[in-house]
Amino acid sequence: MKRYGRPIEEDDEASPAPLAELPLFRRDDPPTSQAAATTVRPQLGEIQLAVLAAYRQHGPMSARQAEGLPEFAAYGFSTVRKRVSELGAAGFLRPCGVERESGASPCVIYEVVP
Repeated sequence: MKRYGRPIEEDDEASPAPLAELPLFRRDDPPTSQAAATTVRPQLGEIQLAVLAAYRQHGPMSARQAEGLPEFAAYGFSTVRKRVSELGAAGFLRPCGVERESGASPCVIYEVVP
C-alpha cells in the first residue's frame, strides 16, 4: 500500500494527509481539466467531509452503497465514489471487506480509520 508515493507499513503511524492536500487532477489531464479542478477545491473539500461524516454515521459500506444514501441524491454519478477513493488514499478510510450484490461486480467495503 502506498500513501503519496511512499510505501506504508501496517504499523506506520503517520497521520493522514490533510484534505486540502489531496490531488485534484492527474498530470496527464488536459489543461482545461486542470484549470477546472482548481476552481472546485472549496466544494470538493465539503463533499469529502460529507462522505466521511456518512461513514461515521452509517458505519462500514462500499462506495456504491455510500453513493445510494439519501444525503448524496443531489450529486452526479461517481462523485461519491471518487471521494471515497480519495479518502482511502489519504488514510481516512481503510478497506475492511468486500460487498457482493447480485448482478454487480464486487466492491471494497471501507470503514473510518480510528
